[in-house]
Amino acid sequence: MLNKKIFTPGPTQVHPDVLKAAIQFDTYHRSSEFRKFHLGLIEKLKSIFITNEHLHIITTSGTGAMEAAVLNFCAPGENVLFINQGRFGARWGAICKAHNVNAVELAIEYGSTAKVSDLENINLTNLSAILLTHVDTSTATITDIKNLSEYIRSKTNALIIVDAVTSIASTEFRFDDWGIDCAVSASQKGLMTQPGIAVAAFSNRALKKLNNNPMPRYYFDLRKEIKSLNEEGYTSWTPAVGLFYSLDKSCDIILKDGLENRWKKTNQMAEFFRTESVKNGFGLFSKFPSDSLTALTIPHGIPTGLLISALCEKYGIRLANGQAEMKDKIARISHMGDLDLADFKELCILMAKEMKILQS
Repeated sequence: MLNKKIFTPGPTQVHPDVLKAAIQFDTYHRSSEFRKFHLGLIEKLKSIFITNEHLHIITTSGTGAMEAAVLNFCAPGENVLFINQGRFGARWGAICKAHNVNAVELAIEYGSTAKVSDLENINLTNLSAILLTHVDTSTATITDIKNLSEYIRSKTNALIIVDAVTSIASTEFRFDDWGIDCAVSASQKGLMTQPGIAVAAFSNRALKKLNNNPMPRYYFDLRKEIKSLNEEGYTSWTPAVGLFYSLDKSCDIILKDGLENRWKKTNQMAEFFRTESVKNGFGLFSKFPSDSLTALTIPHGIPTGLLISALCEKYGIRLANGQAEMKDKIARISHMGDLDLADFKELCILMAKEMKILQS
């Protein structure tokens, strides 16, 4: 029987020491103690994003961080391009439209991924920003951000803004080396912390846009965060103090393991799980599967919700169904968080057992 039960792609399985950290500290968020701690946490996160540029921690969700990116780095009436290859790519467009940014959609078939060839027939020169999704959680599909960024940089000065919520600390991501202008992530995925914290990293190019942007904003005004950090070392608003300490403990675990070792470990778990799942009769939904999570299909049109319910009711194991139009068509299984290869060996046995029952 599995000891670890959560295989959903957010929230992910949280390490016990990370859970404990949230209740081990009772620190005033305007104290000198918290100031020192906060500045140290930022440096740890910069190591995980692999950046020497700007980084801020915000008490919000991943979607809140995405909206912060639009509010600070896009302006009303500007033209931006968003790549939609899943529900989270589509979310970029919805946020832009809510704030009167002219968002042009590049639609990619779900399960496929954007390539340079998809951008070659688009005039990129009149765009102020291009919004990308590194790993779309709804389809378990990865995008080659490095390759796309190189092409975009060769054609335009548009800011490159990336949703890295489901990739940071799980799969290779190099903010500075890949020429990214803004990347946002959240605590409940590869950072294996409880939900409630988001992180935004941004370049000096993005900083210039931020300071001259007429977009109305208040809580998500990163100028306030910059001012508060530079002058006092604090966050602008009251932070989720306990979660900050949880995130700090998680960063310690990740950095002690070694970031590249974490990427390799996630890859090994993902490769094993995909191989065993196919052997057991499941199908892979994505043509470009990520290591962060896998999306499986069940043959003969069997709804995936039946498998998900059986695993939950019999063993207490949590998988995620597909979202919206993908509901009951795919099951999504995370390789992020506090999981090991042994967990997937046991999970595959139980999934194969329940698959046979469903097909009988």
